[in-house]
Amino acid sequence: MVTVLRSLAVGILCVLPGGSTLVAPSVGGSYILQDLGGGKGSFLLHTWNRAAMDLRANGFQPSSEALGNRALRLKQLTKRLPKMVSQAKIIGTLSQGTTPTFDDTDTQLAQRLSKTRLAAALSAGKGSALAFVSEWPDHVSIDACVVNPSYLIAGEDAEAVLLENVAQQALASGITNIRLPRPSYQVEGDLFYERCGFFASEDGTDAAEDRVLYYRTSAP
Repeated sequence: MVTVLRSLAVGILCVLPGGSTLVAPSVGGSYILQDLGGGKGSFLLHTWNRAAMDLRANGFQPSSEALGNRALRLKQLTKRLPKMVSQAKIIGTLSQGTTPTFDDTDTQLAQRLSKTRLAAALSAGKGSALAFVSEWPDHVSIDACVVNPSYLIAGEDAEAVLLENVAQQALASGITNIRLPRPSYQVEGDLFYERCGFFASEDGTDAAEDRVLYYRTSAP
């Protein structure tokens, strides 16, 4: 039996027997939703990091997607990807039972990475996204999410599918507190995240650098 969770612009998010998930193909593309190990994840992120640096180094190109507001997204990716490459390597080391040496100031980082998995929505030539998802007893946190910089526009669809899939997996495991701290820059701003089910705190007190979005099954 296949359970349809939600119809998306790029497909239909389904739960298959055994709990695995996929997006059924539709007009607009399909994605393979899976967790990556630290080794595979760090290699993929490294590839994206090189692509992002090359795109920025090439400067203005009329055929590039990194124009206007999407140039700001590319700039943010070039800042986030190197750190994510390093952290993915640490996740890989931790998964092998080896504990890297951390400074006292990195204790919180070590704890978070020990609880983090690399969730991905992958496609061939149609945009892909990867997220760091830390799982705690009382909540799930999508600590970072990036897209393949070579397909910025299609990557937005992949990111939307991935965010929704992470949220549905958390709900299926009984966790309703699903957070998205320091959300990535989006051309559409918060509207992008609201379509994915993530909304800003109702009290509106979060500073820009400390913003946290929360998943809700319905708009506030």
